[in-house]
Amino acid sequence: MAHADKVYHTIAYFTLGLIWLISFPKSLKEKRLKYAIVSFCIIYGIVLEVLQGVLTAHRTASLLDVIANTVGVIVAMLLYKQVFKKIAAI
Repeated sequence: MAHADKVYHTIAYFTLGLIWLISFPKSLKEKRLKYAIVSFCIIYGIVLEVLQGVLTAHRTASLLDVIANTVGVIVAMLLYKQVFKKIAAI
């Protein structure tokens, strides 16, 4: 599969985003913190891609990697919101 690494990127950033969201359960009632975590994870992915392209000779930056990273973080947030709603309803 030509773009199998994109699946790995999505899984990695899904995991990163979900772990950060789970780390602050009571604080996440504030939407600002939740969106700050998501924004940080996305910016982190962008910065790593840029540094990869600038600082290494054997690797390149990829817009598709940034998109895969972003998708992973957004899916983590959506899943967390659904689970958090159900837990709060209990």
